[in-house]
Amino acid sequence: MLEFAACCVCAIVCILLLEDSISNSVQADNYSCEISRRPSLLKEGIIKDGISDPQNENEIAKEDLDNMSSVLPTIWLGFENGCIFVHSAKSQWRRCLHSVKLKDAVLSIIYVDGRVLCALANGTVVVFRRDDEGRWDLSKYHSVTLGPPQNAARCLVSVNSKRVWCGYKNKVHIIHPRSLVVIHTLEAHPHKESKVRTMVWVGDGVWVSIRLDSTIRLYHAYNYNHLQDVDVQPFIIKMLGSDKPQLSCIRITAMLVASNRLWIGTGIGVVISVPLLDKGLLGFPINKEVKVYSEPKTQEITPSSFIPYCSMAHAQLSVHGFRDSVKFFVSVPGSGGFSAASAIQQDEPVVESVPDAEHLTSTLIIAGGEGYIDFRSDEQGDGDYFDRIEKNQLFLWGVHSEAKSKSRLNVDSLNNTI
Repeated sequence: MLEFAACCVCAIVCILLLEDSISNSVQADNYSCEISRRPSLLKEGIIKDGISDPQNENEIAKEDLDNMSSVLPTIWLGFENGCIFVHSAKSQWRRCLHSVKLKDAVLSIIYVDGRVLCALANGTVVVFRRDDEGRWDLSKYHSVTLGPPQNAARCLVSVNSKRVWCGYKNKVHIIHPRSLVVIHTLEAHPHKESKVRTMVWVGDGVWVSIRLDSTIRLYHAYNYNHLQDVDVQPFIIKMLGSDKPQLSCIRITAMLVASNRLWIGTGIGVVISVPLLDKGLLGFPINKEVKVYSEPKTQEITPSSFIPYCSMAHAQLSVHGFRDSVKFFVSVPGSGGFSAASAIQQDEPVVESVPDAEHLTSTLIIAGGEGYIDFRSDEQGDGDYFDRIEKNQLFLWGVHSEAKSKSRLNVDSLNNTI
């Protein structure tokens, strides 16, 4: 089972690393868009990656398959030289369906309301749509210019599929995905030299991190008010000690919201998990009134849900860390009673069904980075505190849900790694 899980995880990691192309120095010039053979068609009409073609090929069915290929789910890969490659997520994954060369490096790709938005290093956001037959049309696209090309549009996040938040310099521009108009701009940091690094959305809030900064900022997703600041540096120093020179400059490099928790990755390889709490638990009065938020320019009304406050008093820190910064987080939903270390007998069947959202009882959290550090080694006398293993690492944690609105993370569950 470990082998099967590792293969699946690596596929997900490659996709996310390619989206953040500049930070990982991915070169598209060495990338070949391999056109593989046509897929075999089974008698039942199921598409499968076959080794040999059936004796009686249905040419009409295969032609229809080619024409409808990008109508089905796809995978988008963005590269440092501005190339975007679209592959099928259903079958024949090596086959490139569409490609386009843009004016600058692709830093972020998201899907919102039938459109694909790509943030470029020249300060523009490129928007792709499907053609009349439902296929992605990469020959035509719209561009939204956020500012001078000397600064990059670094990150994108979809808010309730109604708004797109885009980080540009020290500001966040809110774009309507249909009209492609910037409806609001907020200042995430007072210094103009600062840059928005990453953003995550949940409920009525958006958490924003700034490059070279250890503080994350919470903004209201609909009225754009500044709600909370959380500095992770005091917590990390408290847990690991103040005598480590690496802890003098802590910055946020990755964030993820999963299982009612905010997962934070830092530039020194530390992973932190902070539960998202009701504001009543933080000392704020609980207002049980049902609120709705309207957008004056579009007259759209959105009902409120909850504001994702967090408190470092309830945070947890993983004793396993990376040599370098945390590159990414990925959450994989699943069913309970299964862990990454579980073994499956070879004669047992592999179930490839996706459980309903109501029956999900656990989530697999994956973090990726370079090198490995055991933060307990200094206390255990096992050598230098920051002994390094020069290999890429994947850390996996299982978060088990007790109910729809609750999640449980054992103290030792932040100590799992492969």
